[in-house]
Amino acid sequence: MALERQTATLPPAQPTAVLRGHAAHIHSILFVRQNSRLLTGDADGWVVLWNVQTKRPLAVWPAHHGPILGFAQWGQANIITHGRDNRIRIWRLEPDDGAGKLSSTLPEDGNREHTPKPWLLHSLPVNTLNFCSFSMCYQCPPASIAADDSIFVAVPSTDDKMIDVYSFPSELLKVRIPRIQKVETGMAMAVKLIRSQVTQRILLLAGYEGGVTAAFMLAEEHADRGVETAQLVYLSQPHSQPILSLDASPECDFYYTSSADAVIAKHRIPDLPHHPDRVDNSSTIPSSESSLDLFARRNVNQTESRTSAPSGLSSLLSSSAPLAKSKPAPPVRAVVSLQPPYKLVDTKHAGQQSLRVRSDGRLVVTGGWDSRIRIYSTKTLKEVAVLKWHKEGVYSTAFGEILTPEEAGCSDKVVNKRQKERDEQTRLKHWVAAGAKDGKVSLWEIF
Repeated sequence: MALERQTATLPPAQPTAVLRGHAAHIHSILFVRQNSRLLTGDADGWVVLWNVQTKRPLAVWPAHHGPILGFAQWGQANIITHGRDNRIRIWRLEPDDGAGKLSSTLPEDGNREHTPKPWLLHSLPVNTLNFCSFSMCYQCPPASIAADDSIFVAVPSTDDKMIDVYSFPSELLKVRIPRIQKVETGMAMAVKLIRSQVTQRILLLAGYEGGVTAAFMLAEEHADRGVETAQLVYLSQPHSQPILSLDASPECDFYYTSSADAVIAKHRIPDLPHHPDRVDNSSTIPSSESSLDLFARRNVNQTESRTSAPSGLSSLLSSSAPLAKSKPAPPVRAVVSLQPPYKLVDTKHAGQQSLRVRSDGRLVVTGGWDSRIRIYSTKTLKEVAVLKWHKEGVYSTAFGEILTPEEAGCSDKVVNKRQKERDEQTRLKHWVAAGAKDGKVSLWEIF
């Protein structure tokens, strides 16, 4: 009884550290360089690279003229940023973090004019009408990346119900994700490029304004075919409100969606063919019922999906002038019918966004409009922790990688033994970070 009483009176968890220095809402967060660095981006377009061990800024620069929608790390030295100013930019940031070349003065502290920037490698005009961030995936399987580190980058198209996939460093449009003809989806709200661990096929996962989510299989690349059209392989409508975020498991066998409603849904990614010559990669998906044998339905926990029209969010997010419209791709005849999700949970907490899956596949984190950071089990979707510190809505979350001691080893350039040990300990911690409307970033150590 005494033990139960003591447990009930334990104080709530507190963050390990709080990073202050942004003068605007935090819109994007990403751990990079084996958890030793943290990227944060705000609504004014400023990016800060933090040293996770010392909790101090290492590089600060204005990356965009609007909110930072997303980050990605390309190789060891390239940082990709996506801004609301209709640009994706790729910056060269050397392992020394721009020491001596970049400013470390935080946005709220110093003069914002003439701040030096890292070397800009690419700047691609894209559509940002719908606040949907980009997604990145290497074009080659992991074993081949050393020889060819080309990447795909997916962004919403100028037709906001379609998605474009570009290749870098060529900056060429390679794949177009078509409109879904089966249901009224509304505009694209979230995208994710993944590679199947079993078949090595690349898929694009999409979430839409109408609560619809879909998976598309990208065609094998052929130099003489021009822009390819992806093939729809999965379609579901688990949400009654716009999908705000999605992410996939490390094995790419499941993915998860969160929405403006209170539902979190788990989706099984269908089995894919191993050999590209067994798949029709033309712009029209075969209409025969036999084509569905490739993507057989699984046993699910729910018998019917929700059907509701988009909430009208399009009219609220039209402040930016759209880019010039390109000629849309021919419509694709969808043969994949709406399917219920593998698992669906009503969390009773509406407005959970920035859903992220941890690299060990065990946990999911979300940031809530109610200022809470919630952590769920990927297996059961049960809530396992609630972290509360922020006073305003949490816009962005990120997990640190789960590393082995061998993976967390520091560079030989670190000659101080004690410093090396501290750096390795920092990299091995199970981090979760959250950025909020209050302009602050909380760092937490969890299980």
